[in-house]
Amino acid sequence: AELVEKISKSRVVGVVGVREIPASNMQQMRGDLRGNVEIRMVRNTIARRALEASAPDIRPLADHIEDQTALIFSNDNPFKLNSLLEKGKKPMPIKPGARAPKDIVVEAGETSFSPGPMVGKLQAAGIPAAIKGGKVVINQKITLAKEGEIVPAKTADILKTMEIFPRNVGLELRAVCEGGLIFKSKDLSINVEGKIAELCNASAKALSFAVEIGYTTPVTIGPMLQKAQTKARALVLEAAIPVPSMMEFILAKAAANAKAVDNLARGETAPVAPTAAP
Repeated sequence: AELVEKISKSRVVGVVGVREIPASNMQQMRGDLRGNVEIRMVRNTIARRALEASAPDIRPLADHIEDQTALIFSNDNPFKLNSLLEKGKKPMPIKPGARAPKDIVVEAGETSFSPGPMVGKLQAAGIPAAIKGGKVVINQKITLAKEGEIVPAKTADILKTMEIFPRNVGLELRAVCEGGLIFKSKDLSINVEGKIAELCNASAKALSFAVEIGYTTPVTIGPMLQKAQTKARALVLEAAIPVPSMMEFILAKAAANAKAVDNLARGETAPVAPTAAP
């Protein structure tokens, strides 16, 4: 009953996976998220019953309870919540027999290891190592495992020794409910910087188009007047219309044209006359 009441009073309720999170890391996560996220570790049967006894729009969260699960409660919107959980993940060694979450790459260059048995261990794991200048050096960049491949025990051991941690372990958001809407984790993975760049680009194109077709708004009126002024100046100069503010440029163009005719009459190269006002 207490859990059902907690669910009903929370702005955002979510289901997260907690598999392979060490107890010490979980404690640290609780501390890091305190004030933003509350984590409730309960048995799956209890969590499922509490969700199924809640409002109809929250009940679908029960479908995401499986394996090792926890419930989370927050006042942050689902996108911010997902970002918080992603930032809270910690690099961890990969276990023998696990699948590589991404391409596992060892870069070429010097290592921190002293010459000795380590060279043989690296070579046994398929890493092209050698001793150069009294240091253990990786001769070339190498991919030890492709994304999705099983990582052998020997590879997992050498990666741990080299402090290469391919996994980011933390709370895995499976689904979250806010305002009657269910968001799955894939719905919340947004490249914020990329989306902002797209919006800025679209805004610039929209402004340019609106100015081009003469669509008047408080934002476009300034650029439209500036464009009209530029065209008007060019027309006045081209047609030699005696507008007081443009007489200086009209006379300069006339003088340049006169000089050009004189130069042509003398057989000299004619200078180019101005065609537009600044």
